[in-house]
Amino acid sequence: MKHVLLIFIIVTFNSTFAQSPKVLVKTNSEGNVSEGSIESLIQAIREGNDIRVGWSLDFDKDGKPDVEHLIDAKFLTILNGHVFNQIDPIYAQAPNAKIPQIQIGNNNIKWMAIIGTNGVLMSRFIIPDIEDQKNEDYKKQLEMMSKVSEDIVETSWYLKS
Repeated sequence: MKHVLLIFIIVTFNSTFAQSPKVLVKTNSEGNVSEGSIESLIQAIREGNDIRVGWSLDFDKDGKPDVEHLIDAKFLTILNGHVFNQIDPIYAQAPNAKIPQIQIGNNNIKWMAIIGTNGVLMSRFIIPDIEDQKNEDYKKQLEMMSKVSEDIVETSWYLKS
């Protein structure tokens, strides 16, 4: 009897603390739901649950993610049956897959975005003092970076455990 009780306690402890985050919905590279449902995500949000969102980028377009990002959702919007998360500005970083290493520049450039269950990632760079740049070519490059870009990405929306 003691062995049965001990096994029960171990199994219960492991299942309680070793759970993976629950996937509520995933979208594919076309922005279509590939797993779960947006409705379950909306229900979890309305119940006050903490949500984590991830997205994948496929730079070489080989169908496999080159980099994945995850963030705790902070500012969520529900609109016409979709969920959108505004991502707080972060200092710009650049992945270097050869090392592998995520590098950060020696500047004050930040990146922010809005990501949705429609698979759309709208992002832009926040670049201070563009107008002070002396090099006109570099200034034009920075101005282009500061414009909003739109990409379709794979997304994953999780119930935080």
